[in-house]
Parts: sequence; C-alpha cells; structure tokens
Amino acid sequence: MIRSVRTVCQLCVGIVLGASLCGSLPVYAQEPAVATGRTIGGTVQNQDLRRVPQATVEVKDQEGTMVGGAVANDAGEFTVEIPDDGTYSVSAVQDTYRSEYAIITVGTEPSAPVTLTLSKTKEIALEVVSPLAPIQYKASSETYAFSRKDIETLPRGNNNELHDVLLTIPSAVYGSLKQVHIRQDHANLQLRIDGVPIPDTVSSTFSDVISPRAWERADIILGGLEAQYGNKAAAVIDITTKSGTKPAFGSVQMLGGSNQTINPSFEYGGTIGEKFRFYILNSHTATNRGIEPPTLGHSIFHGQSERNQTFIRGDYQHDNKNNFTWLFLNSVAKYQIPTTPGIDVDPSGQVLPLLQAARPGFTPVASQAINEFQKENNQYGHMVWRHDVNANNFFSLAGYLRHTRATFKTDPFNFLAYTADPAEPFSASDQDRNAYSTGLRLDYTYVHSKQHLIKAGFQIDRTQSVNKTRLFTFLDDGAGNPTGDLLSLNADNRQLGYRQEFWIQDQWSPNDRWTFNLGLRGDAVQYPRSEGQVSPRIGATYKYNPSNVFHVFYGRLFTPPNLEAISFAKLNTVGTRAQPEDLTNNTVRAERAHYFEVGSYHALNRYATLQFTGWYKLSNFLSDAGQFGTTPLLNYFAFERGWQRGIDGALKLQLAENLTARGNVAWGQCKGYGLQSGHFLLEAKEISDINSQGGVFCDHMQTLTSSAIVSYRLLERTTLTGQMLFASGLRTAENEDAKTNSSHSPSYTVYNFSVTHVFPLPWEDQKFLLGFDIINLLDQKYFINQGEGSIGLGVAHAGMPRSFFLRGQWFF
Repeated sequence: MIRSVRTVCQLCVGIVLGASLCGSLPVYAQEPAVATGRTIGGTVQNQDLRRVPQATVEVKDQEGTMVGGAVANDAGEFTVEIPDDGTYSVSAVQDTYRSEYAIITVGTEPSAPVTLTLSKTKEIALEVVSPLAPIQYKASSETYAFSRKDIETLPRGNNNELHDVLLTIPSAVYGSLKQVHIRQDHANLQLRIDGVPIPDTVSSTFSDVISPRAWERADIILGGLEAQYGNKAAAVIDITTKSGTKPAFGSVQMLGGSNQTINPSFEYGGTIGEKFRFYILNSHTATNRGIEPPTLGHSIFHGQSERNQTFIRGDYQHDNKNNFTWLFLNSVAKYQIPTTPGIDVDPSGQVLPLLQAARPGFTPVASQAINEFQKENNQYGHMVWRHDVNANNFFSLAGYLRHTRATFKTDPFNFLAYTADPAEPFSASDQDRNAYSTGLRLDYTYVHSKQHLIKAGFQIDRTQSVNKTRLFTFLDDGAGNPTGDLLSLNADNRQLGYRQEFWIQDQWSPNDRWTFNLGLRGDAVQYPRSEGQVSPRIGATYKYNPSNVFHVFYGRLFTPPNLEAISFAKLNTVGTRAQPEDLTNNTVRAERAHYFEVGSYHALNRYATLQFTGWYKLSNFLSDAGQFGTTPLLNYFAFERGWQRGIDGALKLQLAENLTARGNVAWGQCKGYGLQSGHFLLEAKEISDINSQGGVFCDHMQTLTSSAIVSYRLLERTTLTGQMLFASGLRTAENEDAKTNSSHSPSYTVYNFSVTHVFPLPWEDQKFLLGFDIINLLDQKYFINQGEGSIGLGVAHAGMPRSFFLRGQWFF
C-alpha cells in the first residue's frame, strides 16, 4: 500500500512541476474561453490573487442597462455573450465585495481577457438586496455558503461561536462541549483559513481557534469531496477571513447579559502604503457557561470560564502576479468543570476512611465545590505565497506551525470522596496534552482548456505530541474492594507522527450540461501504526437546465485519528481499582470508507432555491471518540466496521427585498459493529453490546435535525431575526439493563430572537448598532445528552435556559 502511495506521490509531484515549467512557455488554445467577436471573458480574483468561484459577473451598456451576466467557475473564469458591438462595462460581485468596472470595446476582433479584482464595498445604512445567486452546477457535492451578513443576522450576531454558526447547516447535530457532528460523523471537520487546512487543537472542542467575527465568507462542503480534500472528511469549512481595506475600517463591540456573560471585542483593518494590508482582531469572553453544566436552569455551580482570542492577518501585494499572506491566531482559555449539588458523600462507606487515613483530618467539601478545571493554550500561524505563472497556471505554497496545549487538573481527594460505586473501576486524574505541528502545502491549478480544469498538490505534516497523565486511585484487595494508601500513578506518552497527502483532480466539462470530477489521492501516515491508502474520487453533474442540476458521487475516504488524542496506553493500572474491565490494548486504526452521494439543486424562481441530498457511508474501523470521566479531553476508539446514512433538504428564500429565510431538515443514522480499539476505556457491558450481532447505534447519532432562520428588515435600519433549532435527541439507554444507545434523549426545540437597529452618527462613515437577543425564548428545559447510557459519556450536559443579551457596536 505504501509503495502505491509513493507512486501516486511521484506522479503528482511530476505533474505539478512539469505543468509549472510549461506555464512559462507559450500556451495555445488554453486562454480562458474568450472567443472572437461578441464575447467577453476573463477571471475573477481576490486581492490576494486567489481565484473566486461563484462570483456573479455583470455586463452593462453605456446607458447602464445590464445586457449579460455569468457566474465564475471553480478557476474564477467567466464568459459572457454580448448581443451587439459596442462599448461595455464589466464588473464582478460576491457578498459585500465588488470589483472596479472594466471598460471593454466589443467588435470583430477578439476582446482581451479581463481580470476583475474584488475589494470590500463601502457600507451604507440602506442595503441593496439582490435576488439569490445562481446555483452551482459543476461540483459533485452539497455546498452551503455563509456570508458575513448571514452571520451578523443571527441572534447574538458575530458574537456567536463556531458551533452556533454550523448548527444552521443541514445535518449538523450538537453534541455538547462545542462539538458539532455533521453527516453522522463524530466531529471529523476540516477547518480551512483562506484555503489552508488548520490542524486540530488538542481538545478539538473548546477554544475556537478562529472566531466567526473574523469571517468574511465561509464555503461549506458536505460530502462529495474532490481529491484535494482529505484527512477530515465529514465537512470542509473553507473560511475567507477579513483583510485590510482602503479606506480603513474598524469597530468596537460589547455584548453582555445572562449567565454572567461579558464579551468585549475590537477589530481594525487598513493599509500601509500601496502594497500592504492588515487586519487585527481581539476578543475576550467571560461567562459561567463555558461548559454546559449537568444541571437544568440558571443555577450553575463551578462553571466560570474566560477566553481571549487574537487574530492578525497581513497581505503584501508584491506585484500583479505575487501575493504573500501572513496569519497568526492565538487563543488562551480557562474553564471550571461544572458540578452537581446534593450528592451523598461515599455512599458505600469504603472510600472516605481510606482518604482520611491518607490525609488525617480530611473533610470533603460539598459536591458543588469540587474544584476541577482545564486550561487551553493554542497558537497557529502560516505564510502563503500565491503566484500566477500566467492566466492558465497559478499556485499557492503555504508553510504552517501550530502549538496546542490543554491541561486538566482534578481535585483528587474531594472527587474520590463522592465515588458512587467502588465496585466499578474508579479513579481521578490530571492530564496534560500538548502538540507541535509543522507542515507544507502546495495547491496548483492548471486551466488546460474550457473543458479541463486540473488541480494537483501535496501536503506534508509532522506532529509531535506529549500526553502526560497522573492518576489517583487505590489498590485492589483481590475481591474488588479498595485498600491501602492513595496511589499516584504517572505516565508520559510521547509520540512523533508524519502524514503525507498527494492528489490530482480534473474537472472535465465535455459540454455545457455534463461535468465529470475525476480525482485520485494518496494518503500515508506514520503514527503508532503506519497506514496508507490510494483513494479514487469520481463525480458527475448533469445540468438539465439552468434551474435544475443533478449530481452523483463515489469516493474512498481515509481518516487517521488525531495523534494527540490517541489514548494513554502506557499507564499500568493492573492490581488497582482503576484497572479496566477489559485489558485488550489494540492500536486505533485509521478509518477507511466507501462514500456514496446523490443530490440535486433547483432554482424554483429568482427568489427560491432548493437542494436535496442522500448519502451512504460504509466504513472499516469506524472512528469515534468519547469523554471518559469528568475531563472534557476526548479519547479515540474505533469499531471494526460500521455504516452511516441519511438524507437532507435545504430551502433558501428571498421573499422580498427586506425579507429572507432559510431552513433545512435532515434524517440520519449511524451504527457500529465490533470493537477494534479502546477496550480499556469502556465498560464490559458496553463492549459486549458493541460486539453483539446487531451492534450499537453511535452515541453522536441523532435521527432528526432541523433549523430555520427568518430575517426581516424594518424601516431601512431595523432588523428582526427569528431562529428555530430542533433535535430529536442523542442516543442513550433507558436504564442500566437496556442495550447501550438503544434509546434516545427527549427531543427539544429552541427558539431564538433578536432585534438590531443601526444609528447613523454625525461623523463621516460612522454608525452605531444596538442589538437585543433572546436565546431559548420559550425556556425549553432539556439535556443535550444524559451521560450514563451512552458510550464514553459519564456526565450529562444541559442546554442553555432562557437568556437575554444586549450588544452595542461602534463602526468607525
């Protein structure tokens, strides 16, 4: 297998290098499809030279009447047929970005290709809302887009966190601890910033490395991934971040309200000289709901958290063919672990005497005063060089560095004093996980002709992780009872891993109706187990007419576990009360899957689009992860095999110039059979249920999920937004005797509401936004999960009760 991967690697590198060299030679019949006569063509790009797909191009005559339009393809190319000879203006627009107007004279001679560069438009109080953008028709996947305005319209605006935004897309299930499960996968999300994949943090849950406040746009791909996308494959969130503009812009914002929440933030973007642009963001958040508590209502015990986030971006435009982007992210946070009041001390009467023998005079605190907390420290930076060899050859080369650390501290004596059943394995533990990742990535695009768009590249990643554990427990007397002094067991698990990815992809459009996405990628990892796979990706899209598009897709997926989240297998607990019920210690395997998808897009009219998607995933070594104990840090395990399936539909409406709506509904299932790894993390009954003939439903599975948003602009400057989130409930078991994950938590529906008003200020280009938000308007009491009864979840997490927030933002 590794030999096959190396062969593909060599082939991809050869193609990339050969095509780059050829790019400096004359190119024949390969210009963006610009014909003779009455045709205007060219490309749309960002200021950092990244080509912009799905940008709308408008052509107007000298009277300002629109005479033609088009949508840029995946290489940013467009062509527009013009009815008559003459002089025309051409411009491109996407969200809040627009290019300058290019003046083109159309006659008997071919028009030269035009390059349209998008830049941020100047906001005014009265926005012009255009009909919905044309549907995409060449990607063999379900795609979903968020503009900056979509985020700002949500209740709490751009103060929302990553998981809040993702919950508005189809098939997104919330699983507590800020985890979002899409398409019945446990997390498995690939986050990209300006085209560069960001390595996961150690916790993969808490500290959002990048706040939605810094987003200008996000394109989300659900399944049907081209060969360039690997490693994490449930969904790709490709974020285009804000960058500096001329004239400069900035804002200061404050949000505060229920749950002792206070969130000040500051952002500023501008230019230095003619070639350098910069953007800076800082945000500080304090709340007593950093982690969802195990108790309903506003009474939260030991739940305070603080987090500070910094985002810095700089862009240097060396010339018309070379752009350099530097990015730095920093996130530092501390979370108290919420507790439950009213728990009885040592109901068995076995543990407390041992603790008092180890520490004379020890008296347990009340259960709500147990002091456990977690600190997180994450930094990430990359440098990207984007270069246009010519109109048909362009690439980006990125180098990145990430440091991530999470430290969990327990309160051993007080925690152990509340051990419910010492006959079951029990312990308390400190954990310290940190990892350093460095990598290099090349993305190359070659526009061979109007029919062929070729992409190729590679990524190489090196990760060094350290997992330190200090575990507190007692000896076993041989009859299953604790005895002796309190033990402190230590383990230091250091691992060094490498990952290589190579791909080549051809988007072949033999005619206007058919597009075939043909790709091949190779993946290899050298983790505790060296593995690799060559994965074909094949998709076909048929455009029945401009309003109805259909696609099918088949692809192989290869998903290795995060190196830093592989369980601490070196800790020897034999002969103690922490000894697991099953000592099997298999190394977790990378997930290998066959993925199938069929879907369609429909433009019902200029104001409504509808999309449907059905998908099925068949996996060997189906990957999962769980929260074992009170620590929020997750540990990976895998089933021998499993499947996931589902269908979803999404509707987007522009009902009127001042009224928009979008909604979705999704059905899905996930099931695993046989336990491949993680035996020492699970209870004997859970292992028995997993290994049974019928297997078990996955703990992150939710059968039915739906969301909807309606936004209405009143009297030009006031916006009203309503949001609905429905969940049928995550898996659990009715009681200890029932099969694992054989039932589900009660369903719940949450309604959110916000109203904002913009006040123009007397100073030039300044305004003030005042907003009021209500979360969980009807005060629905619900648990996101119920802890016991599902795999790897011993702690329940309750949803937010009715909460009120007030925000103000000064734009200058």
